Amino acid sequence: MEDNSGFRPSAGNLDDPPNSRVFLVVSKSMTEDMIRERFAEFGDIQDIWVVKDRNTKESKGIAFVKYAKSSQACRAMEEMHGRTLSDSSKPIKVFIAQSRGSTSHREVEDEELTRIFLMIPKTYSEDDIKNRFKEYGPVEYCSIIKNKTTGESKGLAYVRFQKPSHAALAIENCDRSFKAILAEPRSRGSAASEAADYHGPSRQQQQQQQDPLPHEPAGAMYSYGQSDQYDYSLYDKAGDSRGQESVSKRLTVVSRVPLVQDQIYGLFDLIPGLEFCDVQRDMFSSFAYAVVQYQNISSAIYAKYKLHGFEYPPGNRLGVTYLSDGGDGTE
Repeated sequence: MEDNSGFRPSAGNLDDPPNSRVFLVVSKSMTEDMIRERFAEFGDIQDIWVVKDRNTKESKGIAFVKYAKSSQACRAMEEMHGRTLSDSSKPIKVFIAQSRGSTSHREVEDEELTRIFLMIPKTYSEDDIKNRFKEYGPVEYCSIIKNKTTGESKGLAYVRFQKPSHAALAIENCDRSFKAILAEPRSRGSAASEAADYHGPSRQQQQQQQDPLPHEPAGAMYSYGQSDQYDYSLYDKAGDSRGQESVSKRLTVVSRVPLVQDQIYGLFDLIPGLEFCDVQRDMFSSFAYAVVQYQNISSAIYAKYKLHGFEYPPGNRLGVTYLSDGGDGTE
């Protein structure tokens, strides 16, 4: 489908799965058929959009290709970026297109595309992890998150691959018990700002403009502790078997101080895939409660990991736990 007025498709699955679209900078003479011919070898192309000038109807030299899988889009980027498609054309540029709300695109060297975050049995060593994941591509390193006091594994780990397509293949094909998702950047100073930066500046700016806590400094609501300060009690209680943990897409949020709908929604919407949130008030309790639901298990796991124990507002630690949604925890 060629878009004559710019890239504004209405399909609801553009970012499903995440990182499954590539952004192309090509010659203005490149047509949809030519793009399809060049990029079909990397996987199942679901759609192609060639961006055209609204007035002249001529190509702007920009196009998007939507694949069925993230690994297919990553392979297309790795293989086609910098290639020359004909003797008279310049090298093309191929990036992973960010979500529709973002203004930037990801490059081959982008570390954010090569690191995955996963849940592991506490008995696993780094060699165990490498042996389980090397089938998807060369593993550059793996890191087990440990309790600083006891030195024991918290049942969580990071794995970095050489290429984005390797990380995508691992997420798509590894055992579901690992709950593998793409890891967030390591270089951010706090978890909340990390999530906001990762998902695009527009979302962060929108959060700051809402200012749900007018009596607090603008940055106060983002004063997460470092990763080693998170409360992993739920993971610890799960034991060595990941299957014992009751994981779902729905979360319960508990606060010692009253919170309004917009505050909870704004905070949990930093994690992509939020479907709804509902603040519930109990006149017989001094606590505030909310139910939050995501579109998928991975988003809920990451939200719980990032926001359980987060001080919001400062001095008030939120409690975030899984709430059964009636499923079996595999979707």
